[in-house]
Amino acid sequence: MSDVCQKKVKQDKAGMGEKIAYGLGAVAENTMQNGINNMANPFFNVALGVSPAQLGIATFAFRIWEAVTDPIMGMISDRTESRFGRRKPYIVIGSILTALLFALMWWCPLGMSSGFYFGWFLLISILFYTAFTIFGVPFVALGYEMSPDYHERTRIMSFRTWFASLSGICIQWLFWLTQRGIFKGTVDGMRWVGIGVGILLLVMGAAPGLFIKERLLTGAEIAHNRKTIKFSRMLEVLSVAPFRCILWSLNWAILGMFLVITLGFYINVYYVFGGDLKAASMILGVQGTFYHLCCMTSVPLVAWVSGKVGKKVALLIFMFIAVLGCLSKWWCFTPANPWLQLVSTGLIAPGLSAIWTLLASMTADVTDLDELEHGTRREGSFGAFYCWTMKLGFAVCFLISGFILQWTGFDAKFGGAQPEGTLFAIRLLYTLVPMIGILTAMAVIARFPINQQQAAEIRKQLEVRRGTAG
Repeated sequence: MSDVCQKKVKQDKAGMGEKIAYGLGAVAENTMQNGINNMANPFFNVALGVSPAQLGIATFAFRIWEAVTDPIMGMISDRTESRFGRRKPYIVIGSILTALLFALMWWCPLGMSSGFYFGWFLLISILFYTAFTIFGVPFVALGYEMSPDYHERTRIMSFRTWFASLSGICIQWLFWLTQRGIFKGTVDGMRWVGIGVGILLLVMGAAPGLFIKERLLTGAEIAHNRKTIKFSRMLEVLSVAPFRCILWSLNWAILGMFLVITLGFYINVYYVFGGDLKAASMILGVQGTFYHLCCMTSVPLVAWVSGKVGKKVALLIFMFIAVLGCLSKWWCFTPANPWLQLVSTGLIAPGLSAIWTLLASMTADVTDLDELEHGTRREGSFGAFYCWTMKLGFAVCFLISGFILQWTGFDAKFGGAQPEGTLFAIRLLYTLVPMIGILTAMAVIARFPINQQQAAEIRKQLEVRRGTAG
């Protein structure tokens, strides 16, 4: 192998330390994304009396706000010129702000009306998710830039998925922690647990901003970015057809899996355990832990299969396994054997692992195609719309999920004596909706056009253009 080729192979590889730092950032990213959502219903609905519909409206409102802030943050990051990089300063600042705001979320005054708590949740959430945008968009873009290699990108995203699953284990036990005897109740427990989570966000979130080295743009690239990256053109990335394919697939997968995900809490509490919160908190913690352990163990398998058959085919295989897992929910969530639900979890987890890993890796490939066609590196803009699609999907899910729960006839006043028709409707929706969403996502991603050979050809043309071909 020539010296030039050896140098290029070395440049293709991200160092283990950098991959771990990016993974630590994923711990913070996943906690920011899901920590508040995970505790909103137990804290604000069950403990403080805010209706699920109001929580859904609040969630939808601050996600719509992110529809504005995410693309703007992507543009700002792409255009930034500093000696610390285009992404890293924002990652550090965002980690500090999110840490403070997450801890503040749970320290609302007691003895107030449900309307006050609704307003508190809405206001702090808007501030928190604005800070999340400052962190999250540059963090995602930084991952796209860490390697130009088709398979190395998948390995980098595998670290992101693996560490995100690790944080997911912790998130699933937040409710369990609030129920420990050292606390006076859910409210008191979540206040102190929230401070601990805030410290975690600060430490983990700052890691990629401190320990990852960004790729420096050439003078020509910087000059071109100044001319072409403008707020008036920030929607241009949506004109890239393969990227739209990724976004639609991601959106359908999120709608399918998360539109009814909160029903799992109510099924366990009111169907499987007859209203026993403490018993349900144990199975919820174990189930969440098992899910993320399955995600973590399946990440290397996803990367290996992708290396053998390509990203798209691998993604379709694991998605189909997830569909089978969704179908099994109808029989596996049962009072006769609460632990049987882990079978469904074990089948669904690898599919979601593949979605988070491979769609992100495929987006990195799309950024190369965009540079080839437009001459501009816009990882920030692609990352912004990728993040916003996820957030909008979650927002729609939480907006509608509250009304879905009310539509089923659920009433917390009934405790474990919920009407039989209510529990049947909750179980049916929890089974069918995820199946439909993932099957639709499979149909969309099957049309994705970039394979390994095409990605290699795109990279070759880019390197010839930059004068870095070996």
